[in-house]
Amino acid sequence: MKCMLLNLWLKVQEPRALSVIYFFAYLVISVMGLAVAIDPPRAVQSATGGGLMIIWGALLLVGGALGSISVLPGIWWLERAATCFCMTAIGIYGAAIAAYPVNQLSTRVATLCFVIFSLLAFAARLVKIRHYAYDPEK
Repeated sequence: MKCMLLNLWLKVQEPRALSVIYFFAYLVISVMGLAVAIDPPRAVQSATGGGLMIIWGALLLVGGALGSISVLPGIWWLERAATCFCMTAIGIYGAAIAAYPVNQLSTRVATLCFVIFSLLAFAARLVKIRHYAYDPEK
């Protein structure tokens, strides 16, 4: 059993800890997409409309699912698509928050800063995996 776990661990793309962190980030995005699909946030839905909510939820769900299955083995062509889905969904959310009337400016600024941070984190991942379809060391 221990040898099998070690073999699985050694198949994870280097740096392994970073790949595992991104794996869980993609899982969280998938959970968010599922939550949006099941019970769309009313504030965002009123700012974007029902059709865009379906697209938003689908982008989150598909992006998170593709990312979670591609990040550990280093299938970068698939992870690039997943990252683009996630970034588009995050951008839709940011635009909805920017358009939605908020009484407290600090709430809008804090939310938009989280959106920008998320976009930058995914952009950094795209920069890291941009040159190859797969991990060139495998």
